[in-house]
Amino acid sequence: MQEASKWPKKLAAAGVIILLISIAVLVSNIDEFEEATDPSHNSLLVLDGSESEEINLSKESSYLLFRLTNTDHNCSIVELATDTDVTIGSPGWVQSPREGKEGDFYYPVGTFIPDESGLHIIENNAEEGEMLWILDETDVEYSIVLTISASCCGIFCGSGLIPLAFILWRNGKRNVGKAGLVMQTADGMLVPIAPADGTMQQRIPTTDEIWRSVHGGEVLNLTVEEPREPEVPAPFADRPDRSGEKSRAIDEVESVEETVSESTSVKSDVSQKGWKSWDEG
Repeated sequence: MQEASKWPKKLAAAGVIILLISIAVLVSNIDEFEEATDPSHNSLLVLDGSESEEINLSKESSYLLFRLTNTDHNCSIVELATDTDVTIGSPGWVQSPREGKEGDFYYPVGTFIPDESGLHIIENNAEEGEMLWILDETDVEYSIVLTISASCCGIFCGSGLIPLAFILWRNGKRNVGKAGLVMQTADGMLVPIAPADGTMQQRIPTTDEIWRSVHGGEVLNLTVEEPREPEVPAPFADRPDRSGEKSRAIDEVESVEETVSESTSVKSDVSQKGWKSWDEG
């Protein structure tokens, strides 16, 4: 009988372990990650409406502009060395809104990379009270980002392994007990060569048996017979399991004893009769 595969159990166990570990790592590091990415705690510069300030920027870094409302950036950035405006682009789908520690949502409204490193003037052109946060996107502890990313990947992989294990288990359960190899006999019957169930073990026929089955109409007997141990003859003659036509020595002894007992009884009867005849005179 075909045994069920052990892979579904292994995949399910691996999926559960990966999922639990990933969730535990994510929960233990989520607070530190939120603090590291919170614009109110990790920003380079905060400008109120109509304010401007000089700041050193690097062309090796990527910068994000955040506001409390999802509006236009209303910001201008000028490089002092060349007196040129820095192009501000729209944030991508990866640069999603962030929730601060106080529960405020910060929306990314622009992103830019300076053409040259050096001193820049950043001006918030919005009305007073509309704050602008400038955040260095690369100035986040790499280990925290890597840990959170690995945890998210682990949750995704673990969640995928569990249904995969269930699918393999269902397919394997359907295939258990089916013969993996069959042959057609002379009368058109399909005879399983591999074991079809758990009640009988079958063997692979020889070439001669297959030829006699196809050409001679002989029915294949694929039953595997267990070898029997040769019977050892009884060591003693008086054993009850002894069989055969040869006489046993114990039979001869019994016949001799019966003859002796019969002759003794005859002699005793004769002697008793002789004594009575002598006494009676």
